[in-house]
Amino acid sequence: MEHVKQTIRRLLQETLVTAQKLPVARRRQYIRQSLENIQDYCATFEKTFIVREITISCDQYNLGGSQHHFATLFRGPSEDASVAICITEQGSLLHRNDSPWVVYCNAGDINPVLPALAVKMTR
Repeated sequence: MEHVKQTIRRLLQETLVTAQKLPVARRRQYIRQSLENIQDYCATFEKTFIVREITISCDQYNLGGSQHHFATLFRGPSEDASVAICITEQGSLLHRNDSPWVVYCNAGDINPVLPALAVKMTR
């Protein structure tokens, strides 16, 4: 089933690259539809791909934004899921996969917090 995992990674990457090129108003719906397509793909192999969609404020999950700005977080079933996609109301697009956030598009409403080790390495 390694090929399923590789395909999921590729599909997620393609989704993020395409989403960052879309108008802000279409990004959230595009991500939602792509994740549903990945769920369907996994079902063909009798695998489960669970996605939770929650509204958060941009000061949560190390996004480094304001509590007055909001975002949609797509993640697995666990609250501390290491894989997540985040789209802010202003259009910032971020992804993490067992690593700090990778910013695909920054609309100026976030400033992801780097882990202590990364901060030390940049000094």
